[in-house]
Amino acid sequence: MKSTMTTVIDAPAEIVFRWLAESDRLKQWVPSLVEDEPLVETPQKIGSKFRQVFVEKGKTMEMTGEITEFVENKNLRVIMDGDMFGLDVGYRLESVIDSQTEVTQNTQIKFKGFSKLMAPIFWLISKLSKNNSQLQAHAKLKQMAEQEYQSRLG
Repeated sequence: MKSTMTTVIDAPAEIVFRWLAESDRLKQWVPSLVEDEPLVETPQKIGSKFRQVFVEKGKTMEMTGEITEFVENKNLRVIMDGDMFGLDVGYRLESVIDSQTEVTQNTQIKFKGFSKLMAPIFWLISKLSKNNSQLQAHAKLKQMAEQEYQSRLG
């Protein structure tokens, strides 16, 4: 299952990228993320590994991941693996103007086991739901980055 979402954020790429790449900031905008722990850190970031824990509706899900692309203020891609599915998530940032950034998120979900059989239902629910977590995440990312930028302007 693949999805793409683009959001224009009224903040420079340097600020937006920090919200994508820094652990403490991730937990402020990624839905249900409660832990983000580095396991292996590399100086160039590519090859760095991490563990994330999500809690949704009382259920805990753990995923491990690896950074596969990292170009500061431009690109970030991670491959993540959990019990029910794997994720390939990439972010591309493009400066529209100095104080505006277009963020495009490409996501591919690969379901496993029983979840694989349920994939068409999950897809349909995500399309029909007004409670789309990706929309909510982008709205929160936009809000947080824009607030930081506005606070710097004084």
